[in-house]
Amino acid sequence: MKYELLEGDIAKITLDNGKANAVSFDLAQEFLANLERAKNESKGVLICGHAGMFSAGFDLKAMASGPEAAQKMVSEGMLVLEKIYSHPQPVVAVCEGHAIGMGVFLLLASDYRVGASGEFVFKLPETAINLHFNPTLRTLAKTHIDPLHHSRAIIQSEAYSPEQAATIGMLDEVFDADQVMGRALAKMAELCELPSERYEENKLFVREEELQAIHKSLHGAK
Repeated sequence: MKYELLEGDIAKITLDNGKANAVSFDLAQEFLANLERAKNESKGVLICGHAGMFSAGFDLKAMASGPEAAQKMVSEGMLVLEKIYSHPQPVVAVCEGHAIGMGVFLLLASDYRVGASGEFVFKLPETAINLHFNPTLRTLAKTHIDPLHHSRAIIQSEAYSPEQAATIGMLDEVFDADQVMGRALAKMAELCELPSERYEENKLFVREEELQAIHKSLHGAK
């Protein structure tokens, strides 16, 4: 994972974990540290992947290594989603390729999502690969994916193109590849012009019930 402070005090967090940009336990821990760092030295967070691949989801090697290692990794990944979803600053995701499973949930947890057009797949494969949606994933999926597509996207593991993903809530906008970063930075600048205290207050207000459900599932009733 790479962390850069861009002009305008924008923290750019880039997933950099091999061809698939898989979310491992170590990557999740680094992600959490970078989000905390961004609170102290930036005005907003830009989450990026590779050209051609945002993220293909959790590290399948860790998943296959045993239930303890898999649960440890997934739990840390859910903390990442919680921290993105409750992050006080604007969070813009830049998706220049495929987003599968956890990759889609990183998008859903962000405030705004800009994608690249192309032969890319957006998919929640949990049903197809016989995995359950835990409470955090259920909350994000049901809240942000168009209810008309709950059956197809969540139950049936249907794959979507970038343009289709933008119509059902996985993305907000789709542009040609050479325009994606420029558009994301322009959107970030727009969001950073909003009063920061009100932005945080209203984000937490709108997401209050969802964040309470996520927090309870991860940390108990406290």
